[in-house]
Amino acid sequence: MRDRDLRSRGLFVAEGRLLVARAVAASFEVLAIVADSAAGEEARALAGSSIPLSVLDQDSLDAVAGFQFHRGMLAFVSRPAFPVASFSDIPDGPVLVLPEITDPGNLGTLLRSALAFGYTTVYLGRRSCDPWNRKCLRASMGAVFALRLREAESVDLGRLAERGFAVLAAAMETDAVTSGEPFPYGQGRVALVLGNEYSGIPAEWRTACDRAIQIPVSGAVDSLNVAVAGSILMRDLCRPRLH
Repeated sequence: MRDRDLRSRGLFVAEGRLLVARAVAASFEVLAIVADSAAGEEARALAGSSIPLSVLDQDSLDAVAGFQFHRGMLAFVSRPAFPVASFSDIPDGPVLVLPEITDPGNLGTLLRSALAFGYTTVYLGRRSCDPWNRKCLRASMGAVFALRLREAESVDLGRLAERGFAVLAAAMETDAVTSGEPFPYGQGRVALVLGNEYSGIPAEWRTACDRAIQIPVSGAVDSLNVAVAGSILMRDLCRPRLH
């Protein structure tokens, strides 16, 4: 059940009762549920009459999964379509833009925060990791099931700008806007671009941004983890919309 093998078959795996329940509730195509005996009744309720279900003993479930971190239940789910961003599909609300987030834990945390703070559309660059990776799904707590994911390129930032979005690069630069301070949010719309932990925002994406935004930190550190920084920035930028 390696992620790359599942991906080649058009599948992903949701681990644990919470993710399985949220995949079913979001009307994803769940092909099968596998559970241990302790989770059998709950699995039967989720499977209903339409989803094939296997209830196994603990050792057998471990053997099927190939790992023990499954929390008693797994679902095999068809991968949904991953549309390409287009000019005819511009969202009304804020957009989170992730050109190259390669750590699945960071990506999952960012997706969870995006949903919490009203960023229901997420643009992912081709170098970002797979949003249906098991670790990403766990870190997102199922938020990925409720988001509009789009495959994007740097040119899509220009399309957002044409529609009145303020396109902001999260970067520690001398002329950057300070997060939390008053800022004209481009007619109420903002696109927040976050870079890779090591290499930052790719040059072609940074060039397409209007300006930078930063979080002041003490001299004891040079930067924040991207998932932490992104969560703070999303919260600060959407503050007027949450009240």
